[in-house]
Amino acid sequence: MAIRVCFFLLLCAGISPIAVGLPLTAQQDYSQVEITVTPVRGGVHMISGVGGNIAAFLGEDGVFLVDAGLAELAQRILDTIGELAQRESANPDIAYVVNTHWHFDHTGGNEAIAAQGAVVVAHENVLHLLSQDQVMAALGDREIQAAPASARPRLTFNDRVNLSWNGDLIHVVHIADAHSNGDAIVHFRDADVIHLGDIFFNGRYPFIDVDFGGHISGMVRAVDEILAHSNESTLFVPGHGALADRDELREYRDMLATVRDRVQEMIDRGMTREEVIEAKPTADLDAVWGDRDNSDFWVGLVYDGMVRSG
Repeated sequence: MAIRVCFFLLLCAGISPIAVGLPLTAQQDYSQVEITVTPVRGGVHMISGVGGNIAAFLGEDGVFLVDAGLAELAQRILDTIGELAQRESANPDIAYVVNTHWHFDHTGGNEAIAAQGAVVVAHENVLHLLSQDQVMAALGDREIQAAPASARPRLTFNDRVNLSWNGDLIHVVHIADAHSNGDAIVHFRDADVIHLGDIFFNGRYPFIDVDFGGHISGMVRAVDEILAHSNESTLFVPGHGALADRDELREYRDMLATVRDRVQEMIDRGMTREEVIEAKPTADLDAVWGDRDNSDFWVGLVYDGMVRSG
């Protein structure tokens, strides 16, 4: 299981083996991780490295962040934001950071960013999960320690929260039971940009947190809702992978639906988890979305989520 988890997170999620607690012969040097900034639109930028993609919205009111990345990269992310604000003559103060869900590669930087005066915002389930020790069975029973109080969300919501900021209207909307039970997307209305968190892994099989409410049918439903409430010109910041347009999100949605339907048909025939994995239902998709090192793990996640969700 550990080897399978390692390959999956390295190849699909862009998360280091250190981050998931797997044994290595040498510690990763995070100073060597390349941090890239991709201008998106209307003051929104995508910051990428190891861990989840971050959106930084800059302007006169200050910096509005979506996700906080890994704890090990927090200072480098802060330095990058400061340099970006200086280059664009924007207010460098970070006012808010919205967590799209609870995973450590998206919330690890909360403590360092909150120490700069930012308010951490998230769905109420994220606060619940970060406030207690957790165990992720899907990652080989990996134990996740509760976040320190200073790293937990101070402002939570149940359904949605809207904010007028830097001349734009930002919609933060809860998406129920998709990637996890605390997902949120962030829509910069006037910029026409949506950060989807880990509901969207661009060009890769996603990780689905089946231990905490995630399942593939919820993922398909979520993407359908997002497509229905977006435009042909909308740009999408994925949780992992490159900035995407609507066609790329549609391709991802079709892949999810195809895998869902194939695995559901096998479940309906009474096939066991092992039999479904052995049948290789994603063999014709692996060349684009994954490979033989992670497809078995991915199919197992899909099966587990579908069985648990009924």
